[in-house]
Amino acid sequence: MPAPTRRSVSYTVLLVGEGTTEQAFLRYIKSLYISRGCGVGVTIRNARGKGPDHVVDYAIRQCRNAAYDRVVVLLDTDLEMSAAVRRRARTKKVQIIGSTPCVEGLLLAILGEHVPATSAECKQRYGGVLPARLMLLEDYSEHFPKNLLDGRRAEVPELGELLGCLSFGGS
Repeated sequence: MPAPTRRSVSYTVLLVGEGTTEQAFLRYIKSLYISRGCGVGVTIRNARGKGPDHVVDYAIRQCRNAAYDRVVVLLDTDLEMSAAVRRRARTKKVQIIGSTPCVEGLLLAILGEHVPATSAECKQRYGGVLPARLMLLEDYSEHFPKNLLDGRRAEVPELGELLGCLSFGGS
């Protein structure tokens, strides 16, 4: 029996989502844009909320356990991040992608819908546009096909930034 072929990963990315919705969206993005054996290894973690300071600190703590070429945090911008944590993120080279005002706002923007100014209004509008909470890959594939994401990445800066992080060294 021949020895198993080892896959080599030449570029590693840690994606940290603020909560379960971000984690599900990041998993969907990974499933579309990262194929096995492509040389990119993507790890996705859920910081379980508690505000932007906690999410960034969580990402920094994850880097103590493994070395990553790129660390990216997807979080809501409805709460202010402290200057100290912002400096720490810059020092540790943690890229912060803010969903304005929340991840539901990002998803509405991708769909080309009006994005309300507050998180509460976004969540309400999101509930009227999409039938249920999107937690499964199948849910995302129905509402956010790859051609939609590719077409909207230039108009939605957060999406463009996120997809850029996954492309062999990204931007």
